[in-house]
Amino acid sequence: MPGLIREVDPFIGVDGAGNTLCGPYLPFALARPGPDTIPPQSTNGYRSKLPLLRFSHLHVSGTGGGGRYGNIGVTPFRGPPRLFSAAYDKGDERSSPGYYRVRLAPDGIEAELTCTPRCGVHRYRFPAGPANIQLEADACLRRDFRANVECLGAWIEWVGPRAVVGRGDFRGGWGHSYPYSVFFYAEFDREPGRRLAWGAGGPIAGPAAQGLPAAAVAHFADGGEVGLRVGVSFVSVANARAAVERECGARAFDDLRAEAEAIWERYLGRIRVEGGSRDERRIFYTFLTRLVCMPGDLGVDDENHLWRSGVRQYNDFYCLWDSVRNANSLITLIDPEREVSFLNALLDIAEHTGWLADAWIAGHSAQAQGGSSADILFCEARLKGLKGVDYRRALDFMLKNSRVEPAEPWNHGRYLKDYRDRGWTTDAVPHCVSRHLEYSYQDWCAARLAAELGRDADAAEAMRGARKVWNLWRDDLKAFAPRRADGRWVEPFDPATCRSDSWNDPYCYEGPSVGWSFNVQHDFAGLVRRHGGPSAFSRAVDRFLARHSPCKEVFMHIPWLYHYAGAPARAAAAVWRILHSEYSTRRDGLPDNEDMGCHSAFYICGALGLYPIMGQDLSLLSAPFFRRAEISLGENGPRLIVEADGGTEGRARFLRRVELNGQSLNRAWLRHGEISGGGVLRMELADRPTAFGRGRPPPSPMA
Repeated sequence: MPGLIREVDPFIGVDGAGNTLCGPYLPFALARPGPDTIPPQSTNGYRSKLPLLRFSHLHVSGTGGGGRYGNIGVTPFRGPPRLFSAAYDKGDERSSPGYYRVRLAPDGIEAELTCTPRCGVHRYRFPAGPANIQLEADACLRRDFRANVECLGAWIEWVGPRAVVGRGDFRGGWGHSYPYSVFFYAEFDREPGRRLAWGAGGPIAGPAAQGLPAAAVAHFADGGEVGLRVGVSFVSVANARAAVERECGARAFDDLRAEAEAIWERYLGRIRVEGGSRDERRIFYTFLTRLVCMPGDLGVDDENHLWRSGVRQYNDFYCLWDSVRNANSLITLIDPEREVSFLNALLDIAEHTGWLADAWIAGHSAQAQGGSSADILFCEARLKGLKGVDYRRALDFMLKNSRVEPAEPWNHGRYLKDYRDRGWTTDAVPHCVSRHLEYSYQDWCAARLAAELGRDADAAEAMRGARKVWNLWRDDLKAFAPRRADGRWVEPFDPATCRSDSWNDPYCYEGPSVGWSFNVQHDFAGLVRRHGGPSAFSRAVDRFLARHSPCKEVFMHIPWLYHYAGAPARAAAAVWRILHSEYSTRRDGLPDNEDMGCHSAFYICGALGLYPIMGQDLSLLSAPFFRRAEISLGENGPRLIVEADGGTEGRARFLRRVELNGQSLNRAWLRHGEISGGGVLRMELADRPTAFGRGRPPPSPMA
């Protein structure tokens, strides 16, 4: 096994709230094959302590809410051919990037999986005796803790001695309930002795079956080794077959596995670290594979079943509301070409649907949890100098969010009327306080982008929206609070609690106001003043971190806010403690849903000592975990080297001195433009807090 992938453990975070994948996938690939255990199935389809039901080819990683996919099932079994529905205990289970294997007990079948971008590649080794492989066109995640995924109908057909095709139609999962279709082409490397099909009435006297179930069974009289390649497509059987022919051809399983490992080795090599503990490196590189799991690349006019436009499209932006917090910023650093591709895909969606999507899943816009997070991404990309994006067209759609009332604000746009006319989102709007905060920051992003483009009138209009942020501030509570349409505050109101579970709280989404009240990204300086100055603000952050976990997407920046009080040493202590106490190498080693790279970026950026502020060109500095990190700024871009020395290894948590390209940097923050051309960032560390950066807060845009 090559070097860096040995650091990766795909089982980290598969259990508990993490919901990550232990099966093989490639960066931004469409196919994500892997094991599914018996119900109740989590959103990743898997739980370590449950028996294994089947392998399937499409999954989401790290999501909460209702599950999705688990489509095109494959199950090996022994004995006479039949419709098989038993489950297996898992033995000798192993996984690495691009590879998964397990021994299925009690039958003693060894199952292996690898993958290409659009194919799952299987190898089964059966004991002597009759053996079978079952394919299910109707397979899906049947039940999880929130929602059901439903197969609406399916068909399957043998089309040759070794080939099976089919289609399943499904609906269900987080974000929307619109139906979607999955096509497949499956090819065995051996001709089975018997080919059977099963439908609702049992075995079919012919090669095809439709309805529920819709399954095919390949029977081999004397077991042994059987290989199977399964191409998947959202468009057609022809596309699925082309994927098998193009990506697999006649190559052996081991060759395809080696190719998958080489792809991962190259991508992981975009950040090469030295030093740190074994667990720190293992979490770091495992999380780097999670960062680039979703969305799935659909190609250019290939796997997008809705339109042709000459633009590369993606499936499962699941969702921007999460990834915008830090994951997109990290991708912008190490893979700016991909981030440009994402932004162009989002613009293409807007051109065809009329709105910027906050989530785009299975060909449909999905729940907008706080307005349009894409607004933040376009602003950040422009400030960081990303080329190849039509920012003027993006601004038009951003301004539409603040000017046009949508028919379905749950899915796109805003609950606009009261925010526009009164200056705040009233308590009649679901999650009114958190939406108000997000709308105002998105207005600032539009204003900043408009100013960059020389559209002064648009900038002034959007900036008026950005200043609305303080219309829900209650100085007596030092928090943002709900307000009625007549201007009265909602009473009673406790900013430290949610009225129900955090998803259904009427005022703040996925967390209480006490945490949301630190989300004033465009005016942290104003927030510090309203708390009574730097010392009082630092004490407010202290109280929050003592009573609440920051390991929720919208709170992850809070430990870094000590920088805005001119106290970066306090941020360093907090970040070190949180990353070492909340994350581990266990199978339940994530404190919450991974959420499209959000937790991964939280850890990776903290471990590198470079944490981004979303929507801006700022990174906040802290002590890295590693003595050296070499970061490739793009596929063929320059290198940024982060060096750290001094103090006691494993205990040096504080900055004593920082140099950028040999020049002293007397502040604990930097602009993206200072590192975008590469260079050397050298940090001298200390075991105890120092005065470095004290009293020199980062710039606050509206200060």
